[in-house]
Amino acid sequence: MNTPRDLFDAVLARPAQAVAAWLEGVTIGEPVDQEDFNWEVFAFTMATRAGEEQSLPWARIALRTYEALAHRAQARAAHSLWLSAMNLRARLIEDLGPRPGDDILDPEIVRGWFQRVATLAPRDAQALLASSDLRALPGDKLLLLRDTKNALNILSRIAEPDLTRLHPELKDWLMLRAQLP
Repeated sequence: MNTPRDLFDAVLARPAQAVAAWLEGVTIGEPVDQEDFNWEVFAFTMATRAGEEQSLPWARIALRTYEALAHRAQARAAHSLWLSAMNLRARLIEDLGPRPGDDILDPEIVRGWFQRVATLAPRDAQALLASSDLRALPGDKLLLLRDTKNALNILSRIAEPDLTRLHPELKDWLMLRAQLP
């Protein structure tokens, strides 16, 4: 019987097209052939391969896995998975250039995700940052500011010049980035 590591290695040895076809026959997040399968490591490995090879087929596999895992996860774990997925998109947009309408290289996907994460208005974030001691802020507000900064760090990689020209409100966030916890 194959061990989970053997299965993992066997999947990774296949070309992208074969891995994509294999993915059609499994449920992401569930055991594979009744064996545990580390889906998070799989997604990370696919994302690494996609970035190193600047490969859209590997990126599709990684993004499909990240997104399926995020939909199954609790809020904090899902947020982390979305960070990873959007970081991959931003890296490939940097490397390959933006392609509006593309399912991977469209900067609007990253911008839309950022808008969902940044639930505060920039002026509200600025008001919170004006506190003399950020440690005195409620934990949920501090976490929201930190989540926004993490998302902004990803968005900032692809924001200039086109995205900020199309969405000038992003400039306010970009100016606040260094002040966010």
